[in-house]
Amino acid sequence: MDPEVEPLTGMTAGQPAWYTPKRLLALFCWLTFLIYLDQGVVASNGVNRPIQAEFQLGNVEDGLLPTAFLAGLLIASIVYSELTTRYNAFRMTGFGFAVWVLGSVGCAVAPRFWVLILCRVVMGAGEASIITLSNPFIDDVAPPAQKTLWFGILNLFTTIGIAAGYIFGGVIGPPLGWRAAFLLQAVLGVPVVLWVFFAKPVSLKTVRGAEDSAVANVPDHGGMPLDGKSWLGSLGRDIAILGQHPVFVLNLIAYCPIQGAFGAYTFWGPKAGYELFDLPQEFIDLTFGVVTIATSVVATLLGGLFIDMVGSSVRNAMAFCGFTALVGLLVIEAGFLFAQSFFVLMLLFALGELALFAGQAPCSAVQIWTVPTRLRPLAAGMGTVTSHLFGDVPTPPLTGWIQGIVNDWRVSMELLTATLAVSVVLYLAGGFLKGKDYRPEAERGLSSAQRKSLGRSADGEEGLIATPGLQAGLLENGEAQSDG
Repeated sequence: MDPEVEPLTGMTAGQPAWYTPKRLLALFCWLTFLIYLDQGVVASNGVNRPIQAEFQLGNVEDGLLPTAFLAGLLIASIVYSELTTRYNAFRMTGFGFAVWVLGSVGCAVAPRFWVLILCRVVMGAGEASIITLSNPFIDDVAPPAQKTLWFGILNLFTTIGIAAGYIFGGVIGPPLGWRAAFLLQAVLGVPVVLWVFFAKPVSLKTVRGAEDSAVANVPDHGGMPLDGKSWLGSLGRDIAILGQHPVFVLNLIAYCPIQGAFGAYTFWGPKAGYELFDLPQEFIDLTFGVVTIATSVVATLLGGLFIDMVGSSVRNAMAFCGFTALVGLLVIEAGFLFAQSFFVLMLLFALGELALFAGQAPCSAVQIWTVPTRLRPLAAGMGTVTSHLFGDVPTPPLTGWIQGIVNDWRVSMELLTATLAVSVVLYLAGGFLKGKDYRPEAERGLSSAQRKSLGRSADGEEGLIATPGLQAGLLENGEAQSDG
């Protein structure tokens, strides 16, 4: 047995021969890349403009294309998370991605616009399985000293996928037609579908003995298994249980303004820059794209690495998210208030995005750590639903409506950015709340150096053996069992 695989994760026993944590991370990174590649493809000029021309779409109808997938995503995210209580989560991932592939093929052959929209909804329903189950799997398998960093690596592929989609659609669309872009991305997904269906599946953690003993303290649950005859009742009860975890709820709501800001910056940022500084549109588009990609890659990794280094307690993660949201708020507001050149604006905007992206990995980690293990998929699904429904779905049209009234992009963007104050307050409030951390006791609140020491046995192999002094330091360091 590879000593770096299982003693760090607790996942090798009973797992297939092909499994290692890094292979599973690579699989979910590739899946995440493909589903976000599609979002870039459908918004690219090489695909979107021909669709609009072929079906003679107005702006309102055309605007349905990038958002139609949300209808399937929002519903299916909750459905998949609940189905994992009954079926193997790895197989559910394969099933969902197969639905995504079929939806992409449907887009490629759609004879009418309403068929195309329906296929976009189907793709969203398939995408939900990946978004819902990726984080629980990663938290299961990541080395204890690098859990937040692994969340950051996974989150990278959302931005990389969208950026690659713009390029992919722009390259494939003009010579081969917009339908070829959807067909080719489906072809890229077929090998993954076949692998997940026919390879021996990996098991996701479920409730095991005392692992979720704290669930018994939550009203109306009592740690009892689900009743298979009342699926909707079980779902409603599980959602109610999540609502009784205040740190989880605050983290959920606090991220919505950040997601909303990203959505509006992506949609309106280039247009605002063009009208404020009257530079070539292509230059502004490219600059915003490069800044977004570069800042997301650097900041997402550094944010996860920082939390792992200083101690990945829930309190540290929430405080860090609050601090980064505050920095993003102040720096971006300063850019739109005072920048008199495009260079200065983009410099401040890049610094602000660095701060906001740095909080993504800790936010994803808190979403998983603060709920019972069995409810992690549902928590991830609720996070997806909430961040879209109250984040990047309403903010682009709302910002456009404000701009129509004030006719000043500086004022419109300042008002949008001001909503980040909600994130600052909620994150900092969550840092002071007492809440249960559901991770194994040996992983709560330790820095990466402490975890490495914790994982060393007397013979030098990696394991979960700690000296008495280090065990005492664990409780003193994080107070994780009582206050997260």
